[in-house]
Amino acid sequence: MNVFRIRLLLDFLAVVLIIACLAYWWLDNLSHELFGTALFALVLVHNVYNRRWYVGVMKRKVDAARIVNLVTIICLAIVMTLMLVTSLLVSRDLFPFTALSGAFAVREIHMFAGYWVVLIIAIHLGTRWEVVMNTVRTTFGMEQPNALRAWVARFFALLIAAWGVKSFSDMAFGSKLMLTYALDMWDFNESTLGFFINYISIIGLFSAVTHYTLGIVRRLKRQAFR
Repeated sequence: MNVFRIRLLLDFLAVVLIIACLAYWWLDNLSHELFGTALFALVLVHNVYNRRWYVGVMKRKVDAARIVNLVTIICLAIVMTLMLVTSLLVSRDLFPFTALSGAFAVREIHMFAGYWVVLIIAIHLGTRWEVVMNTVRTTFGMEQPNALRAWVARFFALLIAAWGVKSFSDMAFGSKLMLTYALDMWDFNESTLGFFINYISIIGLFSAVTHYTLGIVRRLKRQAFR
């Protein structure tokens, strides 16, 4: 397994950790903080691996995908920094010496930042979806084009996106992004797997929308220059 595949595996592990951190009422506080610490460690590893990207970002040719990718990375850096700072201010188990007493508002900011991380990562994944798929094809020896396989993949992408629309409503995700309360306490005794499936489908929805929107923009641009 080459370095890029390891990087991709670690990135997907980071996504799983983000969703696990959202399942706060499924975990005890110590587990939540351990998962969060592991997540920030993976974010640090991700940035170390991608240090050359930061050096050459201003030298690359600008197109719609790169602009969206750059904006999402900037937004992600801001929100992740906000999450890191607030996590230290509300820590009860791993870093109690940095915590503020009675920091209810800080906890709210920390929680809301977590939902925005999900959305921004989904968009970021959509801008890099071709790279992800090319890596998967290479890994499983599927480099040759296959029309049937492509349509099957699109069908499953449509199913995931459709479930993502439903999950967006079921999880009151829009309300959470708008910093408003939502009475949607998930019953983890009934279905823990459902919680993860719903959030994975939401990520899939926004990734697909980003990927196919950028594809349409590229086609329109090519047609305009013919």
